Amino acid sequence: MGFKQNTMFSIVGIILCFILFVVGMLYAEQTPLLIIVGILGLGGMGYLVSRIVTRAMKNQN
Repeated sequence: MGFKQNTMFSIVGIILCFILFVVGMLYAEQTPLLIIVGILGLGGMGYLVSRIVTRAMKNQN
């Protein structure tokens, strides 16, 4: 897969993880288990952003 396709998948993943985070935090009072979903969404966003940054830095060199 090319750089652009990998980056596009990562961006879509970041958006989905952000939605998980928001939903998890909005409904955490009603269903405490959703706190875990929110934390996983936040962790996923961090991981995918780090992948994009690492790939961009490698391509710069």
